Amino acid sequence: MGSTGDHSTLRTSPNADELWPLTSDTLRSMNTTNTTSRLVAVSIAAAVALSACSTDGSDLTAPGTNGATPVPIVIPTEPEPLLSEDTLTFTLVSPEFEASGSIPAVFSRRDGDNVSPPLQWGGVPEGTTDLALVMTDPSANGFVHWVIWGLDPVSIGLDIGQVPPEARQALNGFGDAAYGGPSPPPGADPHVYLWRLFALDQPTLDLENGMNGQDAIAEIESRAIAITELIAFYG
Repeated sequence: MGSTGDHSTLRTSPNADELWPLTSDTLRSMNTTNTTSRLVAVSIAAAVALSACSTDGSDLTAPGTNGATPVPIVIPTEPEPLLSEDTLTFTLVSPEFEASGSIPAVFSRRDGDNVSPPLQWGGVPEGTTDLALVMTDPSANGFVHWVIWGLDPVSIGLDIGQVPPEARQALNGFGDAAYGGPSPPPGADPHVYLWRLFALDQPTLDLENGMNGQDAIAEIESRAIAITELIAFYG
């Protein structure tokens, strides 16, 4: 910061009397401050002049006297954080249905196209090297509908029916290494379907494509550093 003269006499905030009236002497005295301080002083003087103006053409009054508007005091505030706590929460949602809502029939194995729904996630924890997704039916003793891992931790979700080329899948309860949509028995009460997204901090290259679904889930759970869930119903 540049200045002139003795640093002990440096002034960074001239008072109202020094700024009013705004004369050449006042401006010369302001040259003892740094560039930022001079700009602030001129801005305050301009604001004071505007605030002291009268709409009836009367003379201007020095700030703070005879009822004139005083010099405003600006108090700096703390900046708002760029990220809220909610932004940092590990979450899993679907744009096709709400949490605890009904799954559209198109994603059903029994009544629809047996295509996986779109999913979106955020707030993946630091240190995550792999993501794994598991879909089960707690209403049917944890029947396995989908187990997929090798998902990129910087990804933000999956589109409808998407299986990334680098991902691997375990056998579901129908005997397929793929997604198997909801298929509750006809006439049964709606079943609960649980999606769990696992953040892993260990590699999964040793988990083979097409391995037993329950075994894959056990391995995934043992390597997880965080889990987020999404629950919905069908039937």
